[in-house]
Amino acid sequence: MHYKYEQIDYQVDLPINIFTHTVEQFPFHWHEATEILFVLEGELDIRVNQDDYRLETGDVFLVNENELHFISSRTGFGQTHLLVLQYDNRYFRNLDIDIEQKSFYLNSKEVEDESIFVLDEIKYILANMMDLVLNQKNLYDLKIKKMLLDLVVILLEHFEVPAKAKKKRLEDDQRLVNILQYMNEQCMEVHFGLQDVAKEFSLNPHYLSRYFKSNVGVSLKKYLDNMRLNKSLLTLRTTDETVTDIALKFGFPDSKSYYRVFKETMGITPIQYREQYRIELKKGVIKDYLSINSKESFVNLFKYLDRKDIGGSTVKKVEPKTIDLSRHSKGINRSFTELMTFGFAPHALRKDFYDQLKQIQDEIGFEYIRFHGIFSDQLLVYNERSDGSYYFKFNHIDSLLDNLLEVRLKPFIELGFMPKDLASTDKKLFSWEAFISPPKDMERWLGLLDAFFRHLINRYGLQEVRTWYFEFWNEPEVEQFWAGTRQEFFAFYAESYRCIKAIDPEIKIGGFGIIDFFRSQKWLDDFEAFTHKEEVGVDFFSFHVYNLSTNIPTQSETPQIKSDDALTKTGIQEIAESGSIMLGDEDNFSARIDHIIDKSRGLPSINKELWITEWNANPDSRDLLHDTCYMGTFITKSVIENFEKVKGMGFWTFTDIFDEFRLEQPLFHGGFGLLTYNGIKKAGYHAFLFLSRLGEYLVAKDDDMIITRSGEDYQILLINYNHPNHLYRSFDYSQLSPTSRHKVFEDERVKSIHLTLKDLDGEYIVKKQYVNSQQGSSYDAWVDIGAPEVMDKDTIKYIRGRSEPGVEIEHVSARKAYSLETSLQPHEIQLIEIKRAY
Repeated sequence: MHYKYEQIDYQVDLPINIFTHTVEQFPFHWHEATEILFVLEGELDIRVNQDDYRLETGDVFLVNENELHFISSRTGFGQTHLLVLQYDNRYFRNLDIDIEQKSFYLNSKEVEDESIFVLDEIKYILANMMDLVLNQKNLYDLKIKKMLLDLVVILLEHFEVPAKAKKKRLEDDQRLVNILQYMNEQCMEVHFGLQDVAKEFSLNPHYLSRYFKSNVGVSLKKYLDNMRLNKSLLTLRTTDETVTDIALKFGFPDSKSYYRVFKETMGITPIQYREQYRIELKKGVIKDYLSINSKESFVNLFKYLDRKDIGGSTVKKVEPKTIDLSRHSKGINRSFTELMTFGFAPHALRKDFYDQLKQIQDEIGFEYIRFHGIFSDQLLVYNERSDGSYYFKFNHIDSLLDNLLEVRLKPFIELGFMPKDLASTDKKLFSWEAFISPPKDMERWLGLLDAFFRHLINRYGLQEVRTWYFEFWNEPEVEQFWAGTRQEFFAFYAESYRCIKAIDPEIKIGGFGIIDFFRSQKWLDDFEAFTHKEEVGVDFFSFHVYNLSTNIPTQSETPQIKSDDALTKTGIQEIAESGSIMLGDEDNFSARIDHIIDKSRGLPSINKELWITEWNANPDSRDLLHDTCYMGTFITKSVIENFEKVKGMGFWTFTDIFDEFRLEQPLFHGGFGLLTYNGIKKAGYHAFLFLSRLGEYLVAKDDDMIITRSGEDYQILLINYNHPNHLYRSFDYSQLSPTSRHKVFEDERVKSIHLTLKDLDGEYIVKKQYVNSQQGSSYDAWVDIGAPEVMDKDTIKYIRGRSEPGVEIEHVSARKAYSLETSLQPHEIQLIEIKRAY
C-alpha cells in the first residue's frame, strides 16, 4: 500500500488551496491541511484510515489534517468531478483560534435533517471562494479569509468530534508525525534517505526501517519516492521543463528512477500525464480551474453563489404524524375573531376607514372592536362656554358607533383619555393629544360618564348596551399613560365605577389594559387591596401582550418619553434607546400570557373573564417586519398557542390608518395594520382569514398546526415559523431596509409536512390556500416590481392581485385514511380544507 505526503501549494497570500479536478484514483496520502471535498458530479469511494465511505453528487466530506486517505472514482475515468478546498490550520494561530488539535467529522450523508441548512451554507462558502479566486474580484483575498473564518465557525459549532470520541489518527503517534514532517522538509535532497532520518532521531536504522513499515505500510524509501513524485506533479503539469530536470529538481538521482516510480504509482508515464493534465499559469495562478469541462457540474456549484437560491431549497422535515379524526373533539373557542382594534376613534368617521372595516367584516367577521379616544377633543364631546359652564355633545360619537354597528361590530369602548379642557395638567401623549391626567373637576367627569351612558341606553337600548364592553383607561400602571399617582387612579376608577353601576349594574365595566411591560405585579397587588377596602371590582380583566422580554426595569426605573419626542419618534423607540427592554425569544410571547394569567388567578378581584385587548409581535409602529410574511406566521403561531386561554384576543391593529406619531408614512412603513392605509392586504391579514375558516370543533393542535372539524369537513392550518435574530430583538434594525427584510432571519428553510388522516373515507375536494413571498404578500409584490414610491391605478391593481392567497384544488379518494404531503416556504401559512364531495 502506497502512502504519500501531499504538499499543499497555497494560493499567494492565502491560507487556502481551492481547485476543481477529475478523479480516477489517488493513492493513500496525507497532508498537513484540512481538506473538504464537494462532489459536483459522479460518485467516488474514499477510505480514511480503516473506514470506507461512498460519496455521490452533492455530497460534502471532510478529511482532517494528517489523516491517511485514498480516493477512487466509481463512475469511470474523468467522470467524477470534485471541488477541493484545503486550508492551513496554522493560519489560525495568529488569530488566537486553536484548531490544530481539534478533529471534525463531516459526512453529508450522515447529517441530521435539522442541520441540512448548514451544508448549504458550506456549499455557499465553497462556491463563493471559487468564484472569488476565478474572477479575482475586488478584495478577494480579504473576502476569502472572512469566508474561511465563517467555515471554521460552522465546523466548530456543528462538526467537532469530542476529544473522548476521536478515532486514533496518524498524528496520535507524535514521533511518526515528526519523522514524516522531517522527511517532507528534506526529501528533495538527492542523497537524503534512511540513514539521515535515523541520525536525526537518534534511532537504529534497522529499528527505524521496521518501525516505519509497521506503522505506515510501506518502506521508508518507497514512501520517500512517493513524496518526491507528488511534489513534482504541479511542475510537470504547468511548465515546459524537461522530465530529467524535474526528476533532479525533486530529489531523484536520474530520470530513469523517476520514470520507474511514476509508472508504478500513477499507471502512466510522465509524458502521458503531462499531455492529459496540462494546465496553464497566468501570473503564478492557474489559468483554467474549469478544466473539468462539465456545465452540469458548475451549475451544481454556482447555484450556491446566492443565499436566496438556497433559502428555498433547504428542507426542514417534520416527523410524520398520524391524526385520528374519529377521536373525541371539543368545541373551539373562537377568541381570535372575538375582538379587533384600531388606533383612534375619529378615524371611524372616514369613508376609506369604513370601507376597510366593511371588507374585513365581510371576509373575516369579528364580534367586537376596541379603540382609543372616545372622549378625544376631535369628537367635541366635552365643551366649555366662555362663562365657564359646560355641555356635552354626542352626535359625532353617534355617527362613529353607527358605522361600527352597520358592519356588525359591537363596541368595546375604552373610557379615556381626558378631554383637554377637563384635564388637570397639560401632560399628553400622541400627536392627536391624548391627555393623561386626572380630571380637574371630578363632578364634571362623573357628569360626562352619566350623560354618556344614559345617551347610549336611550339611543341603542339597554339590552344592547349590556352586551357591550367598557374598558376603563389604557395601561394606567405605565407612567406614559397616567400622570397621577397610583392611589389617585384607584380612587378615580372607584368613583367612575359607582357612577356607571348606579345607572345599570349589568353594564360591563373592566380594565385596565395592563401591559406586562414594567413588571406590574405590585400595581395589581395594590389594586386587589383597594377593591376589598372600597367594595369595587371589575367585571372583566384586560391586559396587553407584546413580545417583550422580562429583562426590564421596575416601574420606578421606567424611562420616560419626553413630550416633544412623542411627535417624532414612537414611544417604544424612545424607551428602547435606554437599553432597558428587548424583544423575547420564540417562546416568550406565550410565556407572557401565562405569566399574567397566573398572576390574575391569585387575585380574586381580577380573576374574572380575561381579554387581551392589544397584542402584536412588536409595540413599535415602525417595525418593517410588520409588512412581511413573518407576521402571518407570528399571528397564526400566537393564536394556536393561546386561543383557549382567554375570552378574546384583540390584535393591534387592523389598519395602517394610524396617527399616534407624526412620522413619514410610505406605503410599506412597518405599521401595525393588517391592511395598508389605502386598503391593500398584507400577509398578516390572511392569518386571520385562515383562522376564521376553522371549524366548530378542535381535532388536534401542535406547534405548527391546528386541525378542526365542521360536520364531515376538516380544516388544517399549517405554519412555517422562523424567529428573528438577537440584533433585531434588541431593537437594532440595521439589518432591515425598505426592500430587504429577511436578513434578520438566520434559519429560513422549507418545511416538509406529512400527515396521515385516519378515518377519512370517501370522495373529497381538497382546497389548499397559501401565503408566501410569491403569493399573498403585497410587500413582496411591491419589491418585485421595483418598490415604487408612487403607484398608479394599474400598479395598485396588480399588487392587490398578488396580495391574494394562492389556491390549489384537487379531488381525492380516501379509503379509511388519507396521506397528506405538503411543503411550506419560509414564513408560509397554509389552509387546507377537506370537503366531502357528493
